[in-house]
Amino acid sequence: MLYTYAILLEPIPHTLPVGITGKPVQYLSYDRLVAVVEPDVDIEALKLLPEQSLMQVIVHHDRLICELFSDRTLLPLRFGTAFVSHEALETYLQTEGDRLLASLERLEGYAEFLVTGQAIAPKVEMSNLKGKDYLLAKRSQYLQQEQWQSQLQQEVIAYLQILMDNLSEDFKLDYQKVEPQSAEDIRVYVLLPRSQVEFLQQSVRSWEQEHSHWQISWSQALPPYHFL
Repeated sequence: MLYTYAILLEPIPHTLPVGITGKPVQYLSYDRLVAVVEPDVDIEALKLLPEQSLMQVIVHHDRLICELFSDRTLLPLRFGTAFVSHEALETYLQTEGDRLLASLERLEGYAEFLVTGQAIAPKVEMSNLKGKDYLLAKRSQYLQQEQWQSQLQQEVIAYLQILMDNLSEDFKLDYQKVEPQSAEDIRVYVLLPRSQVEFLQQSVRSWEQEHSHWQISWSQALPPYHFL
C-alpha cells in the first residue's frame, strides 16, 4: 500500500522527513500537485497495534504533516489514508485535481488555530437554607446558570467578531465551534492568515482584560484539518 500523508503544490520539497516505518517519505507529482507518500505500509498491521503503539504512530503522522506545513500550504490527509498503487494515486490526483488545486489556492497563506477558553463562574451561596427557601434558591441557581451560559455564548461571539472586524479586507476568517472538552467552556477552530495572527491576537487583548473571568489560549499554527 502507498501510504499518503498530504497533498501540496509543486515544487517538490527538498526535505525528506522520516515516515511511520522509519524510512524517508517520497514525493509523487502529477501536473502541479505533489503527494507525500510512504511505500509498502501494511495498513492492516497498523490496525492490530496495541493502543499505545497506535497512538505513537498517529502522533508521528501528525508531526510529519506539521513539519511539512511549517514550510508551505498543504492539504493534510487522515491517518490511514492509502492507495493500492502509484497508478491509483495518480488516478485520484487526475480525477480530483481541480478540487485539490482550488482548495490549495483558497488556503494559501492560512493556518488553523485551536482557541480554547475557560470562564470562572460566579459563586452561589446555598448554606443554611432549608425547605421552601432551599427549593427557591435552587431554582434561582438554575436560572442563573442558564443566564451565565447564555452570557458566555454571547461573549464568544463578540470575541470572534473582534477578530473579524480587525482582519484586513483582503482576507477572511472562518471558524468551527465544537464540543468543549474537560473544563473548557469554549473550543473553536479558527482559520486565519498567518501574516495577520500576531496583530489579531493583540486586537483582542483589551477584550480579554475587560473580561477577566475568561482564560483563553491559542494553539500554534496547525494544518487546516477542519477546513478542507
